[in-house]
Amino acid sequence: MNLTTPLSLDLAALLLTVGVFIAASLSDLKTREISNKFWLVYGPGAALVFALRIIFAPDALPILAISAGATILVAFLLFQFSVMGGADSKALMCLGLALPVSPSFLAPFWQPPFVFYPFPIAILVNSFLLSIGSAVFLLARNLFQRASAGRGLFQGFERESILRKVLVMLTSYKTSFNSLQSKVYLYPAEEVSVVDSKPVRQFHLVASAAEERDKRVSGLESYKAQGMFSDGV
Repeated sequence: MNLTTPLSLDLAALLLTVGVFIAASLSDLKTREISNKFWLVYGPGAALVFALRIIFAPDALPILAISAGATILVAFLLFQFSVMGGADSKALMCLGLALPVSPSFLAPFWQPPFVFYPFPIAILVNSFLLSIGSAVFLLARNLFQRASAGRGLFQGFERESILRKVLVMLTSYKTSFNSLQSKVYLYPAEEVSVVDSKPVRQFHLVASAAEERDKRVSGLESYKAQGMFSDGV
């Protein structure tokens, strides 16, 4: 099978991908929103690269088609089941077109375990594995904070189960309410419910990608004046 894709095409696909991902990430970090304009640039560019791959290596069409098709299908299903948001899904779909196979210059460092192994799926799997590292970091941070504060992390959350407390330790960290308000990339991992006419703090472990952050923060703000978040939120 002839896979003689020009090195310049691989580099163009990689530069396009990295450029769009960096710009989209900065937008997400600043505003918690990613405009569709990124995918309106990335999508056609990725489709053009995909077409050029077929022109330069027509024998590779089966591998390219299976890789791109499988990636787009996985991205669609993950979005439908709310595993990832719309922007992440679009990014993965475009990646499936731009880099359906690994760039040729990566061959000495990475080889797929089998022929029809989509390169974008490998990136997705590795990103999930790397996310485990962030859970370990958050656990260490929470344990250090507990040791430094000399008090428990879960004051006010006595009703919560041990399992939910462990999940919070791996996915969240305590900060000041002012930081929560000012940093748009932070989402509250708790909510307040009224039980027997008394406000009770509860964990909010699952947040939809489309859930409005400001509305949730505003819902907690009225309890700040009562001193409920003096130990952080």
